[in-house]
Amino acid sequence: MEVRNVRWVGIRTDRYDEMVGFLREVLGLRTNFEEATRVEFETSEGDEIQVMAPGDPYYDFFGEHATGPVPLFEVDDVGAAQQELEAAGIEIVGPPGRDSRWEWIHVRAPDGNLYELASRLAN
Repeated sequence: MEVRNVRWVGIRTDRYDEMVGFLREVLGLRTNFEEATRVEFETSEGDEIQVMAPGDPYYDFFGEHATGPVPLFEVDDVGAAQQELEAAGIEIVGPPGRDSRWEWIHVRAPDGNLYELASRLAN
């Protein structure tokens, strides 16, 4: 497995409006999309930061499994990465996820923190 970059960071917050304002108004990040309980921003280099409010499914998932922000490592093949991680005894947390651009897994690293590994879907 080769980790290409840290592409995304997920942030669960009880201070949603303040965090959205900080990222949008203070840091000047561009909005990729905005929904009722989640907004995703993008840096000028293409890195993404997603903020989740109470009521969002990932707010609850991260609240149950994470203690802080969750970074996403981009890999070429998340299925192969999952097999390598399982062979190394790394815990896979929850089911795999997928949207129109990515497929991902969550893993519990030896430090106890939650991380995501994801690969882009072919167009």
